[in-house]
Amino acid sequence: MKLKFYLLFIFTLSSFYSAAALVDLTDSGYVTYGDFNSYSMPIAQIQDGCTTTGCPLFIQSSPGHISDLIVVATGAAGNPLNTNFAGMDNAYTTPDGTSDNFFSTGIVSDPTQVGTFSGDKTTTWDSSLLALRTFLMGDDMVFFFNNNNLNGGNEQSLAAWAQMQITGPAGGSLGIFDFTNNRGAYDLVSQGGGGTFSGDPGDYTSAGTGPHIGDNSDTDYVLSGGPICIDTHTNPGGTPIPVPCDGNEDEGPINHNLGANEAAYAIIAPELNALIGSLFGTKTDAELAALTLHIDLRLGCDPGFGGAGDENCTGLASGFGKNINNGYEQMFIGTATKANGIPVPEPGILLIFLTGLLYLRLRR
Repeated sequence: MKLKFYLLFIFTLSSFYSAAALVDLTDSGYVTYGDFNSYSMPIAQIQDGCTTTGCPLFIQSSPGHISDLIVVATGAAGNPLNTNFAGMDNAYTTPDGTSDNFFSTGIVSDPTQVGTFSGDKTTTWDSSLLALRTFLMGDDMVFFFNNNNLNGGNEQSLAAWAQMQITGPAGGSLGIFDFTNNRGAYDLVSQGGGGTFSGDPGDYTSAGTGPHIGDNSDTDYVLSGGPICIDTHTNPGGTPIPVPCDGNEDEGPINHNLGANEAAYAIIAPELNALIGSLFGTKTDAELAALTLHIDLRLGCDPGFGGAGDENCTGLASGFGKNINNGYEQMFIGTATKANGIPVPEPGILLIFLTGLLYLRLRR
């Protein structure tokens, strides 16, 4: 009887640790925007040498593929895709692009949830840390984004900004993290935009305020969806380097307006993940249930730039628009292999270790 129990125990733990994270971005190139590192999934696929459906870094995002993940914002025929976990909001519905060229969690009705939970606000997407821990299972949190604008010229890009915050039961902040252009130019990173290729998120500290709207030369809104060219020979076999599309590139332009069924970007905040990991390791379940993650998400042309037909929004002259013009953009949460912190044991090593314990037990 004891033998059966130990074998069942080994099989259960081995199966648990066999569960892989949705994506492994180790050694993939990224651009830093404030507290976040943004990974181009099409370029990461090129670096990985596998660019089609079924490849490790080809992140499918049709309703069937993300229904078991956490969906922050979405729209499929105008309806949310799924029901999120207990202890968090369901998904916000993003606009269809015909009636509204801008989306913000602060101006759209707060979505329903399975049940009430501590810290839920009406102007942000929210989740208790206890619900997040249940989902992440020891991996890092990664945000995926679909750029679903019209293709062609100035129409395929849109503006994006986000702020994430962890608060305690009394509402006090434990940390604020911005996805921001940091008052840089609204342009591609390869052409002087506000991001930093292979930057350090530790160099940025959030002021805890909303985005500086500004103009095309000075804004906190990040350009999403533009075509990028890359240099692959300077660092052969390594990270492709974004360069201007001037005829000297090795490959490109690479489209990032991939539609609703394939994620264009994976976005990770290392310091946010470190804070969450620390809280997971030091707080009780009851304490985690009283801690809350808040996401303030804004997409498209902020009214502060002007109307939908204004040059700042259409980008007719600059070549890079900000409008949501097709709609149903998506942001959803998955898991990424933890590059830092306590490593997850490999299933084979864990099995060998437990088998040794079993052998010693039976010998005794």
